[in-house]
Amino acid sequence: MEELSRKGHRQRVKDAYLKSGLDSMPDHNVLELILFYAIPQKDVKPLAYELINHFGSLENVINADIKELMLVNGVKEHTAILISLFKGVNLRVNQNCAKEKYRSYESIAKYSSMMLRSYTNEVIMIVTFDNNNSIINTHIRDGGTVNRAQISKKDIAEIALRDNASSLAIAHNHPGGNTNPSIADINMTQELSVFLRQINVRLIDHIIVGEGGKTESIKSNSKYMKFFD
Repeated sequence: MEELSRKGHRQRVKDAYLKSGLDSMPDHNVLELILFYAIPQKDVKPLAYELINHFGSLENVINADIKELMLVNGVKEHTAILISLFKGVNLRVNQNCAKEKYRSYESIAKYSSMMLRSYTNEVIMIVTFDNNNSIINTHIRDGGTVNRAQISKKDIAEIALRDNASSLAIAHNHPGGNTNPSIADINMTQELSVFLRQINVRLIDHIIVGEGGKTESIKSNSKYMKFFD
């Protein structure tokens, strides 16, 4: 009888999704629906609650690293890969949708917010552009921001050369924080701009993404516009 009840619960969750999508579903049911396809022969409701309690929210579960997910009892590699795919696929879709010309700094800031606002760890993004101001590629590096950089000016220049870029923009996030650039952010922006000019690559802007996806363009501050000439 327990098995029938469990199967009935799964079907009810699926039916709710088929009827109304995710709009009316609580977060634990959304996660259950994902777990159904990773763990077919087990009641996954307790695991869904455990994951949300452990990471604090559904968003944090989806954005968690595979190794972090596997630290939760009951999550094996197969399950962790499936959960992490949702973040990766979403990023890929956003990248594909952005294969257009970015002529305004507002559009670059919007793209940066779209790509980085879901990260709970600090990352840096490099977006390369061709001569027509179309995006060539988007590179996201985990493990550091510009002011605590895990990627050097030389690494960024090498990315530009590999992509045959004529210009690039960089962005980094302040998870849970404000968008005010630090002194280190300003210094790194100036140094990177000078470094890129040596290989004839123009730095378009440096965007900071803060809590809630809010953005700040360093170029928008008149004191720093000279970095981008």
